[in-house]
Amino acid sequence: MNSTPHSLLSLIGVGPGDLRQMTLAAQAALHAAEAVIGYEVYIELVRPVLRPDQEIVISLIGSEMERAQQAVTLAAAGRHVALISSGDIGIYAMASPVFEILRQRGWSGQEPEVEVFPGISAMQAAAARLGAPLGHDFCTISLSDLLTPWVVIERRLQAAAWGDFVVAFYNPRSQKRDWQLARAIEILLTYRPATTPVAVVRHVTRPDEQIALTTLDKLEPTQVDMFTLVLVGNSQSYILADHLVTPRGYEGKSEEAKRLGGEEQGSRGAEEQQNHVPRFPPPASRFTLSPRQPDSDVYPITLIDMSGQQAVVVGGGPVGQRKVQGLLAAGVEVRLISPEATPQLQAWAEASRIYWERRPYQPGDMNGAQLVFAATNQRTVNAQVAQEAKNLGLLCNVADQPDEGNFHVPAVHRQPGLVVAVSSMGESPTRARNVRDQLAKWLRDEARS
Repeated sequence: MNSTPHSLLSLIGVGPGDLRQMTLAAQAALHAAEAVIGYEVYIELVRPVLRPDQEIVISLIGSEMERAQQAVTLAAAGRHVALISSGDIGIYAMASPVFEILRQRGWSGQEPEVEVFPGISAMQAAAARLGAPLGHDFCTISLSDLLTPWVVIERRLQAAAWGDFVVAFYNPRSQKRDWQLARAIEILLTYRPATTPVAVVRHVTRPDEQIALTTLDKLEPTQVDMFTLVLVGNSQSYILADHLVTPRGYEGKSEEAKRLGGEEQGSRGAEEQQNHVPRFPPPASRFTLSPRQPDSDVYPITLIDMSGQQAVVVGGGPVGQRKVQGLLAAGVEVRLISPEATPQLQAWAEASRIYWERRPYQPGDMNGAQLVFAATNQRTVNAQVAQEAKNLGLLCNVADQPDEGNFHVPAVHRQPGLVVAVSSMGESPTRARNVRDQLAKWLRDEARS
């Protein structure tokens, strides 16, 4: 971009703390600026690079939008302003707020011009210290729910755990947010071994740097704070001589991949061996549904030990209420997706018996669920839910079009030592309930005789 010294805003990532980790381009842009804006801790980190005549504007922590507003205003007035952040300024940092301000002002790309200088992130610096923890697919997740609802964060945690990503946790724990990391560990432990290696890295590259290696089941959240990055390996990661390593491929590559060799062939072998990853939901293709056949294709089962399993119910009307009632009786954790809900559903939500997201269904709502129920009064929405569940290989019940799903909910009679389920394969729920009631009456009469 044009490097004119007038009306220019330089967004600069200063790296993890050691100035030797800051790029030469970033140092040059910082040294050339007329004014430098940043949080006090970051200003002190770059003091050796600054000129004595530069204007230094120190900003308080938590005032990110005000800091971005000030930087844009000064630059738009015809000055060269440098706004700094630690790590990479585009990762959980100041680049995004700046562009939000520019968008509000109807920015056209000029006045000011904006240039972005990347920095080495805490995750990258920690990975270098650890060896090769990012050798395969990875993601970063911030555990701060100050700007992101926790339900969104938890959905991302479920997806990352399900996908067997190496996970780097930013903002893992603070004095006021002291439970989120423990919940994240709990979610990861449902998908990968307790012995999964974990690195706890504090103040990476700075004089008081601390690095500790542990495992997922032994990670102690109280040892983590806001200056710490927690890096969790995937199911294949291992510790080697105090280093954390994630192999480029998965174990059990195909013979063809072994013969051909090379990174691309190796990753193809990994894809062919997805079933080697422990505790993963199988690929959706294994649940490909055939067209509806006669009753002989029905395979009845009874699900047991459902306590703690998660179900998503889309639809808050009377049908959704019946689905939720049965799930609660089985000890299932219920997440209700619906803009509106019956009084009973609202009461269950207020009593924390279910979690209610008061909004329409959107793709991604099923992450982490074992059962899905499409129970709205909108045909198109139910069809979308059914299709996403099918793509993910999930068990799905569709209230208004049973053949779109892959299971029905029978009419059930329970008594000590006996469960009677009657199903009409979704064709006549009323008939199923009548048969159930007749059987229940017969069982009661038999017990009295």
